[in-house]
Amino acid sequence: MALVALTLAGCDAAPGFADEVPRPILAEVAITPAAFALDGDAPTATVPLAVSGTLDAEGAVEVRVLVRYAETDSLVTEASAEVAGGAFRVEAPVTIPRGATGEYSVRVTTEGADGRAGDQAAAVLRFDAANLGPPVVAVNTPSAVTRPTGTRTVTVPLVAAVTDPDGRANVLVVVAQVPDGGGVIGRLFDDGQNQDQTADDGRYSAGIVVDASFEPGTYALEIVAIDRAGAESAPAPYTFTVQ
Repeated sequence: MALVALTLAGCDAAPGFADEVPRPILAEVAITPAAFALDGDAPTATVPLAVSGTLDAEGAVEVRVLVRYAETDSLVTEASAEVAGGAFRVEAPVTIPRGATGEYSVRVTTEGADGRAGDQAAAVLRFDAANLGPPVVAVNTPSAVTRPTGTRTVTVPLVAAVTDPDGRANVLVVVAQVPDGGGVIGRLFDDGQNQDQTADDGRYSAGIVVDASFEPGTYALEIVAIDRAGAESAPAPYTFTVQ
């Protein structure tokens, strides 16, 4: 089982507190495991994360563990325990979707019986999973639009339903590109903003703004999804017509 030492960061005593009770001091802090790989095809992995070390303190001390996914800076789990001075161990199991690979920050904080903040520590947990295959993309076919005149514009909806055998968390980016190597022209998003109606529903959206400069005809694009392992979907043809 992997073992990694944490970086310690001391906290100065807050003004106004008496020094009768020394602030908690951490030493020899480590997390296990420091890396975890999911080899099967399960949709999630439960990482048996634990923090251990020694604590120089008087009275009960609250040790708190916070785990965040570095990619999104989102809190994944937190755990806490009251411990006494000496050796300690805090269990903080983490359930991770198989597609959410990458680094997870682990932060440990302490608080003494008198409410004073003590030492902190930080480390990184690395999570990997065997890639089960590339994403799959299906796109909409929008109704034809009439070319606007003057300074008016009309927005053509571009919606792509994206699935991934490793789960939605494994989808890194969805892009629109010109066929035959014409290059990427923009990204589609699943964040519930702008053209996207609902966040994190697997439907990635964008809008194509048509103005008077568009010639009547049918325009072709390709939609491609790329996962965190670098696997690309087959290009999904997308067309829209300007009348």
